[in-house]
Amino acid sequence: MGARFLALFLIVVSFAAGAQTPTASPVATYEAGLKAYLEGDHSGAWFAWLGLAEAGHAEAQFSMGHLYRAGEGVPRDAAIAADWFARAAAQGHGHAMLNLALMHEQGAGVPRDQALAYAYAARAGRILEGENFERARSAAARIALGFQPSEAERARRLLIEMDRRQPLPARSTVRR
Repeated sequence: MGARFLALFLIVVSFAAGAQTPTASPVATYEAGLKAYLEGDHSGAWFAWLGLAEAGHAEAQFSMGHLYRAGEGVPRDAAIAADWFARAAAQGHGHAMLNLALMHEQGAGVPRDQALAYAYAARAGRILEGENFERARSAAARIALGFQPSEAERARRLLIEMDRRQPLPARSTVRR
């Protein structure tokens, strides 16, 4: 009896949360979560994005980080947010890198680490454009101003290691 109740409960919760069928494309599933989010259904967005994020979908990972950082539809938890941002950043997601930079700068959910914060901000600045490029560049400059003598060299080494592990695609140097 208990197993049948649990199975029925999970089916009802899936439908109530607007979960996608297993055959839905990742794009459709992500967009369904985005629609739910924009309509204020943050829990519905979480349900739509969780499976994608766990499967390695960088945009869904970034979005999960946002939900946890802001406490939208889930309890606010900076450590969980940082974990999701780190997963997306490892795949080259510029906004996730910038968020990690700010979190490491402040010690929000992660250890305060100015060298790592700088490396993430500088790397984000290589990916983002327009206003977001300016935000990343400003963050990197602000962080570097507060460096202790040993942090500048460590930041340089961290950035080189990040580039070695995941080279960024070649881009134009023109910023909009």
